[in-house]
Amino acid sequence: MENKIGQQLKNLRVQSGYSQEDLAQQAGVSLRTVQRFENAETTPRGDTVKRLFQIFGKSPEEVLDWSKEEQKGFLYTMILSGLLFLFSPMLGLVIPLVLWLNRRNKIEGVDYLGKKLVNFQLTLLIPYYIVRLIGYLRVLPSFNDGEISIGFFQWSFQLFIWSTAITFGAVILMTAVNCYRLYRNQTVFYFGIPFIR
Repeated sequence: MENKIGQQLKNLRVQSGYSQEDLAQQAGVSLRTVQRFENAETTPRGDTVKRLFQIFGKSPEEVLDWSKEEQKGFLYTMILSGLLFLFSPMLGLVIPLVLWLNRRNKIEGVDYLGKKLVNFQLTLLIPYYIVRLIGYLRVLPSFNDGEISIGFFQWSFQLFIWSTAITFGAVILMTAVNCYRLYRNQTVFYFGIPFIR
């Protein structure tokens, strides 16, 4: 990475007609700092890097496109965090929510993705637990009689299996689709009730 940023600085310097001495003087750093930076002998502090690139009206992120890579990596992390639903449905909601709240104003695209992902997880989470509650309530009367009814138990178990399969399938499908859409630089798509707008 140091080679790339040093090379970019050198390219900008040469295109602008600056000597290394001119650049060092304008940035308020030593000539040796500029030389070592361009030759990838050292990695200067962030403040020094910014000062060097500001002379050309640019930022290191702009020149190297770091910010876009960081954004995309974080967006992938957010999308994949939805898979935590498979281990714990509440965790599948809480982790994307925390990631969204932590970075929504700092990284482009996080606010939109976070809202869509949290709405999707909530849309799945509510019926997921309602179906389980119905299954438990249906079995409960058979326990009160002191006997467990196989019919009630079997019905509840099937309800549990089908609701889990459908919900988990939706989570996996939407994760795969949205990772692919992000890879293709398309807008993410999640279905869901817009709890958060």
